[in-house]
Amino acid sequence: MFFASTIYITLVIARYATLAKLIRDSRANIENDKLKFNNQDEYSFHLSHYEKRLKLLRYTLYLSLFAGIALCASLLFLLMKFAIISSLIFGLYLVLVLAALVTLVYELAVSFEALTEHLEIMRGWKDKF
Repeated sequence: MFFASTIYITLVIARYATLAKLIRDSRANIENDKLKFNNQDEYSFHLSHYEKRLKLLRYTLYLSLFAGIALCASLLFLLMKFAIISSLIFGLYLVLVLAALVTLVYELAVSFEALTEHLEIMRGWKDKF
């Protein structure tokens, strides 16, 4: 479980870093007039999806970090021969990991929705070529 938690936290941090770079690059491109939006609705769509994804990744990261702490505490109490407390904390760990997985799946769904919108826009450009 320790390895799985570490890999999961690393995955979430990588998704956060990718989103952070995307937001920074988008901002720079807008400031330098390299990125233009067709209308206010398109800009609002992108902004709301960035906000949603950032919030969900924040929740996912917090839940997974607290789950990692709970897992360590569970092992510590098990080593101290407090099996009942260790079991309860391990149960808390499982609930936190489950909640983190749910928020990650929801974040992925929001990401897929944004990618689908990008594909629709690109399909509309096929007449230009």
